[in-house]
This record gives sequence, C-alpha cells and structure tokens, in this order.
Amino acid sequence: MRIVERKKRNPILTFVISFASVIFGLPLLYALGVPSGDVVLTALFGEGNIWTLIFSAMLILLITFGVGRAIKSST
Repeated sequence: MRIVERKKRNPILTFVISFASVIFGLPLLYALGVPSGDVVLTALFGEGNIWTLIFSAMLILLITFGVGRAIKSST
C-alpha cells in the first residue's frame, strides 16, 4: 500500500517543483539580464522567418516527450 501512495505522490511533487522553479527562476534570469526567448529566436533566425516557428514547435515537442518519458519511467 505504501508503494501506491508513493507513486501517486511522485507526479504531484514533480509538478510542484517544476512550477516553483519557473516562478522563482524566470524573474531571477530577467533580473540578471538574460534575454527572453523571442529575442533569442529573432537573433538566430531573423524576424518573420518560418524556421522560427518550426524550431519552437520542435523544441516544445522535444520537451513534452522528454517529460512524458521521465514521468513514465518513474511510475
């Protein structure tokens, strides 16, 4: 019974830690002068380039599948 409780608690703990890191991490990076994502993408690909959208979509899919695999392997 203890293992079931631990497995149920693990994704919730992962979500809370991820949420907290975004809440505290992004303002810290902004205060340190790190450029935002749109500034970086514009510098890499130029303004109005279709590759910016393709790169962003691939990055989002890669992160989504990576997190999904990590959660699946931990449960």
